[in-house]
Amino acid sequence: MTIELLDQRAEGAGATAAEAKKTSTPIEKTETMKAPKKIRSANASGAATMPAAMPEVRLDAFLHEAPTASEENSCREVMGIFKQHPATECVVISGRDGSVKGLMMRNRFFLKLGSRYSADLYYEKSIVVLMDSSPLVVEADSAPQHIIDQALSRDESVLYDCVIVARNGRFAGIVTVGHLLGLSRKLQEQSVQSQLRTIESVEQRMKDIQAAIQSVRQSTAQGETLSADMVDLTLSGKTALDSVTHTFGSMADASRLQEQKMKELQEEAGSISKVSALIKELADQSNLLALNASIEAARAGEHGRGFAVVAGEVMNLANQTKKSALEITTLTKAILSAIGHTASLAQAGRNETVSSELQVKAAEGAFGSLFQVAARNRDSAKQIEFLTEQAYRQAEQASQELDQLRKSTFNTTLT
Repeated sequence: MTIELLDQRAEGAGATAAEAKKTSTPIEKTETMKAPKKIRSANASGAATMPAAMPEVRLDAFLHEAPTASEENSCREVMGIFKQHPATECVVISGRDGSVKGLMMRNRFFLKLGSRYSADLYYEKSIVVLMDSSPLVVEADSAPQHIIDQALSRDESVLYDCVIVARNGRFAGIVTVGHLLGLSRKLQEQSVQSQLRTIESVEQRMKDIQAAIQSVRQSTAQGETLSADMVDLTLSGKTALDSVTHTFGSMADASRLQEQKMKELQEEAGSISKVSALIKELADQSNLLALNASIEAARAGEHGRGFAVVAGEVMNLANQTKKSALEITTLTKAILSAIGHTASLAQAGRNETVSSELQVKAAEGAFGSLFQVAARNRDSAKQIEFLTEQAYRQAEQASQELDQLRKSTFNTTLT
């Protein structure tokens, strides 16, 4: 019986991490719930085009199927489920009413059965004795960012476990950490596109301000009779510039928050390496147990031959587990590199925002001075003309800064 168990376990654990990604198929959804496509690039002249608004990022687009088992199923039956689905990462344990009762990860399942005497101890017992009875379960309509925060705040021992998704308390599917990272990327793209639309709105306001200043320049040339109109136009421009300043403050706050989230994501992703190290250590211990078992089998002679076969299977399983841990470590390094690159781009965008905000504040100061002079002394046409010209140059410079910021932010979305 023990040899049969280990044969089944070796077959079920044969799938690599790459095969798991390939076989995990998304649940079918309607056209509106498909993941948004990546933004295409610029127009024929080389200038960046304003992307259309992305649809709302929903968890349904990243939801995947997973096999289920009952609380009444034995460890032997769950092993059969893993054998039928060689590439699945987990099995969800559900009650008779369809509610989620626990989670059984493939690696943890076979590591537990790989210990000495574990097969005889757990083979016919309920899967309840091995499953995680308190996995992370989220509702399908939960906010994606909230789900990501919950998943990355888990204990290191379960950080890489699947996240179970439910609808009204009933199992609906799973989301892996890899899928959550993809979901986080979509949220970042949506945030950057929101900034692009805000920048476009600010650019239009700056054009309106420049048009207002131009009207002021023309009014000053006509003399004192148009001074009253000039005051009104200047006040209108200052009010619009105040709105622009407020918008830039909001953009700066959003950029700082995005940069902070990227740093937190980088720290959480780094902790996955610790989990990989733990898996590798467990595999080494299993290998050592298998070696000791082989020695004991050799001492037993002919009577220990069957036990030697068991020890060999355990050693093969330990080597496969160690190989999977190394693959996880490689994947984690690649993820950390991508996060670091994105964080650098986000910081560059924030620096551009701060620089543009300073230019707008300078233009706002010039507008304030212009309004005070126009209201106090309508006869100071030359001084008003000088200040108007200065305000026009400041507004023009702010428009150039906005254009650079838009290009920088758009390049971030394409990266």
